[in-house]
Amino acid sequence: MSRMPLVWLFVSVITVVCLSGCRDNDEDDNSVLECNPACEAGTVCEAGECVALGGDGDKQEADVEVDGFIDGDTDEEVIVELPLPFIVDEQGRAMILHGVNVDYGVKGNPAQLPVIPEDEPIRLSRDLGFNLVRLLLVWEGVEPEPGEIDQSYLDQIETRVDQFAAAGMNVVLDMHQDVYARRFCCDGAPEWAIRDDGESFAIQPQWFLNYFQPAVVRAFDNFWAYDQGEHQDLQDHYANMWKAVVERFKDHPAVLGYDLMNEPHPGSDFDAGEALGLGAAEDSPSPAFDRDKLQPFYQRIINVIRQVDEEGWIFFETRYGAPGNGSPSFIEGLVDPRSGAPRLAYFPHLYSVSLENNQSYNPEVDKTIENWETNRALEVDRENWPLLIGEWGLDPAWEKSALFTSKLLAMADRRMAGWAYWSWDPGGWSFLDSDFTERDWAGMLARVYPQKISGRPEFFSFDPDARLFSLTYSDREGVSGATEIYIPASRHYPEGWTLEVSDPDGSWSMEWDAELEIVRVTTTPDSDGHTLTIRPSQNSD
Repeated sequence: MSRMPLVWLFVSVITVVCLSGCRDNDEDDNSVLECNPACEAGTVCEAGECVALGGDGDKQEADVEVDGFIDGDTDEEVIVELPLPFIVDEQGRAMILHGVNVDYGVKGNPAQLPVIPEDEPIRLSRDLGFNLVRLLLVWEGVEPEPGEIDQSYLDQIETRVDQFAAAGMNVVLDMHQDVYARRFCCDGAPEWAIRDDGESFAIQPQWFLNYFQPAVVRAFDNFWAYDQGEHQDLQDHYANMWKAVVERFKDHPAVLGYDLMNEPHPGSDFDAGEALGLGAAEDSPSPAFDRDKLQPFYQRIINVIRQVDEEGWIFFETRYGAPGNGSPSFIEGLVDPRSGAPRLAYFPHLYSVSLENNQSYNPEVDKTIENWETNRALEVDRENWPLLIGEWGLDPAWEKSALFTSKLLAMADRRMAGWAYWSWDPGGWSFLDSDFTERDWAGMLARVYPQKISGRPEFFSFDPDARLFSLTYSDREGVSGATEIYIPASRHYPEGWTLEVSDPDGSWSMEWDAELEIVRVTTTPDSDGHTLTIRPSQNSD
């Protein structure tokens, strides 16, 4: 959500331990069996029991290589193409998603619903090239009383989803929370799900300070204590609430997937020094929180969602705080029990503590972007997750905010990561003024980028100063359809642009959609791959 100075000092996210969801051997039974408590390291959940990897067991641990693995029994190298670490469409094309969060108004709206003009999604799609919206909804709105799903609330959410569907945008439903619940200033859990044990609470002058109130800390601690007391029903309700949402939206053509929880806060496991960028203490609770609380929570929700939807993508975030400022996350080993390749997408946020505290960007000192890239790269390379930045944003009035923005967007291209800006609602940090007109820097968000890639993406970049874009991809079996690139021609190429393709003449074709500003390029298989370059036409400066 929109930040105030020191916000990341007070935020934490949750990670998850390797907990396999197991399918019953009966092919007619789609139930998912869990191991409870979660299996320890070196074991995997099968048919509800923890089974050792390697040793005398039937399972053997594989040594994974870039292009394949070594068979554990024979030491023979078997080349296996790993699942593509990108979200893919129905034709197998890799999707790159640029978009926005809608919207901060959920927090102040008594109905807890996004408020956006009916035709605004069309403008976001056509004027800025956005193909993604992270649409906020809240637990309190879905389940106002225990076990009672408010279908009228979901009707209103569906109306907003339909708006974005009409604009051709993909929707990720984000179960938002900040400071646990509305009673504590913000949004999230219903009143009946607040278990604060009578601890004290006093509203603070800045919203994020409420995270340190004893009642808020206790409410989070009780939520995470799934196997440690009398509050297991909280996560069970949360899972069943998600199940109801997924049942409602799984067949909606615009709904790409589900963001399990916004910025999960560790409660008393929050490491303030780490969140400030001072490094984790030797006895930091962050690794244990991620592995023992957050990760099992995520796995439970994933397993429940897969009972009703095997196709939708499931998005998950890091703990609130330090990872957003560039520190490591300790989530690993999440299992998608669907048949086929996993559809789990990594959706961490990125906010600079230094930038927000100083309201100025100093690239010599502030290494948030560099640290974030390093740690996220290690995590996604290890787990083979698609990477998207679920939230990033700033006040455009801050000194050198444009430089921070350009470096962040270049990094996202370098990592071939999607992103969703925080947030749309006009004024504040938005790219729109309060009168809905574009701010000058809005054009920085309207970049040339590949929305769909017909193969395996290898590299892409856009230099806004030179207005030079390049994409390299290789062929991938089973992929069909054209590569689609958004080119904001009216904004960045008023005198025209040219497309160069590395393939031989006659082996490729293109089609320009002037209304959507999308070029569709069809190539034939080529062992050397394909490089597409877009630059200003020779008639432009």
